[in-house]
Amino acid sequence: MSVKVKNVMEDIVFARMESIIEKSGCCQCDQCKSDVAAYTLSNIKPKYVSTVSGELFSKSVQLDPDMENQMVLLLAEAVQLVQQKPRH
Repeated sequence: MSVKVKNVMEDIVFARMESIIEKSGCCQCDQCKSDVAAYTLSNIKPKYVSTVSGELFSKSVQLDPDMENQMVLLLAEAVQLVQQKPRH
């Protein structure tokens, strides 16, 4: 039996991250994007699902305002850290 679990916050963070990185002027190479995503996902509450219908439902429901604000703040913080010390 294969168990599949997915953190839907990954898709949400990656979708939001693009516009924040563009607006900030941060490097848009794969390494910098990965670092921003890793920092953000490490510091935000995960939202796990185990079925396709659960994933679709979770993506269709808007994040509550507190979670949305936290995600944006974490993304901005991550971008700032990556800009200060890029790993390339």
